[in-house]
Amino acid sequence: MKIKTANLVLLMVLGILWIAPDAWAHVSANVKLLSTKETVQRLLPKGKLFVKEVDLTPGQLEKLRSFDNWDTRAAHFKFFISRDPQGRLQRVMISMVEFTRHGPVVVAIAIDPQGTIVGAILTDTQVEPLTWVEPLLKKNFMQAFQGKNSQMPLTLDPQWQQGFSRISQDFALVIANAVKKSAQLFDVVFEPGSAP
Repeated sequence: MKIKTANLVLLMVLGILWIAPDAWAHVSANVKLLSTKETVQRLLPKGKLFVKEVDLTPGQLEKLRSFDNWDTRAAHFKFFISRDPQGRLQRVMISMVEFTRHGPVVVAIAIDPQGTIVGAILTDTQVEPLTWVEPLLKKNFMQAFQGKNSQMPLTLDPQWQQGFSRISQDFALVIANAVKKSAQLFDVVFEPGSAP
């Protein structure tokens, strides 16, 4: 009886692995490129730092879900805020996770009070996607977002299409979407131009 049960379990496990190889083939270790502390130091100017945790209101969620690219299910976000000595907002840092079939990609951006992106950094990815993202990072892809805002198009400029593999271009769009969603989130929570 024990042999039959063991064989049945073995057949079930082999069947699952045969049916769904994509479910386990793309699992790889996480690569933390920068810690939260290092990211804050790079993206936020010196000043008084605050952390603001926000549970989005139903109205804010509805606004975000009205954007074609918004597919994030989270309703709770953490913002790192830098203020000058007079208490004026300097920058806000937001981290956004994009889930792919190859694992999550985490991007942190800094935005000024007008909603303009002043910096973007890839902070986390998986081992496998890093091989496709690394060529972009070596060519300073993250600097391409400086000066843009939530209205940025989700298309790649020709310089990011030529000389990069199709999968690197796909990950470039994943990163761009994370940046755009972060800017959209800022707009909804902070209302650019105001001084929260």
